[in-house]
Amino acid sequence: MCLLSLARKTWHRRASVKRHHLSFGEESITETMLMDLADRFPGDVVIQPFNKVHEGRYGADWAWAFQSADGTLTLPMLVQAKLLNLQDTEYPEIKRLVGRHQPPVRQIDLFIQTAESWGWPAIYAFYNHLDDSSRVPDICGSLALAGAAPMPESWGISIADAYNVRAALDDQTFDTHQLHSIAFHCLLCGGGSGRRGSQGSPEVALRALHGLRGALPFPDVDSDKRPLPDAPFLDTPAIFHAVRAAASADEPTIREARVQALREEFPQLAGVVILRDEPRTERDSKP
Repeated sequence: MCLLSLARKTWHRRASVKRHHLSFGEESITETMLMDLADRFPGDVVIQPFNKVHEGRYGADWAWAFQSADGTLTLPMLVQAKLLNLQDTEYPEIKRLVGRHQPPVRQIDLFIQTAESWGWPAIYAFYNHLDDSSRVPDICGSLALAGAAPMPESWGISIADAYNVRAALDDQTFDTHQLHSIAFHCLLCGGGSGRRGSQGSPEVALRALHGLRGALPFPDVDSDKRPLPDAPFLDTPAIFHAVRAAASADEPTIREARVQALREEFPQLAGVVILRDEPRTERDSKP
């Protein structure tokens, strides 16, 4: 429900941009969404910005991690955000070229290459609003079970597997990419039960990513794509330990020194988001 709330706010903010002819781009949406996430996520949240970047080295925006309540299981992912244009037709930045490479390098290729080298999933987050809401897929079977009717606003943020996005290019349209996307809240879908499962959000999110990977309705041109992990990571990647160490520092000077070291080590990463589940309840353990 937290992720659903973030998506709905994004949908309405984009609608307001259209009505009032305002400028509210990808970076601004990300920043406000992360502020809302910090306020609303029911577990422990660490959000650490690094740099204002052009994604020239990694092709990514943020590194995210979902963690179990005890911190023993982690699902890391690289996330790249893209904005639906004001004409509601396409994501014009999917094919963008980055860096000073000769010949030019597509950002999406660099993004996938980085994720492969790190052994993490690569996920696109699309920021959406459509005047014709009938174009939004109405396939959710969980919100009604949870007492909330499905709504177009749930697609204010949608997500897709980067391999599937690349396989669908050169098409950049919403109507094509919605075919292999899901609403943001589906990433932590409990099927309307409100339960996390034995391994918490890392298990639930990984299951959703496996579902996304198989959602491509086109011939698969990415025959060499790397498989997703079979289970959440038992060893948390070092970057998340370093971010927690920075966030927990009591002295501001120590915190800033640790953050500066991260900026220097990851100069083309916008920042890190860590979402750790709240402690388990008796309800979570019931079948």
